[in-house]
Amino acid sequence: VSTWHAAMRRTIVQSRECGDLRADTDANQLLFEIHGLILALHYEARFLRSEGSIERAKAGFSNILARYASEPPAA
Repeated sequence: VSTWHAAMRRTIVQSRECGDLRADTDANQLLFEIHGLILALHYEARFLRSEGSIERAKAGFSNILARYASEPPAA
């Protein structure tokens, strides 16, 4: 898990540096939110076998990215 966390944190920092994520993005917070979503999906899909859990996780991930995404350049 720590190797995966380090890789995700590095990717988040790189995305922030490239301008894909807002400059004020807290890499540790974003990592926490993504990891929490993955754990919730695992629990819902594997243990509870909840219908629609994958779709809810996809929507959750889209919502997380939308909150942290930088503004697109003006046309």
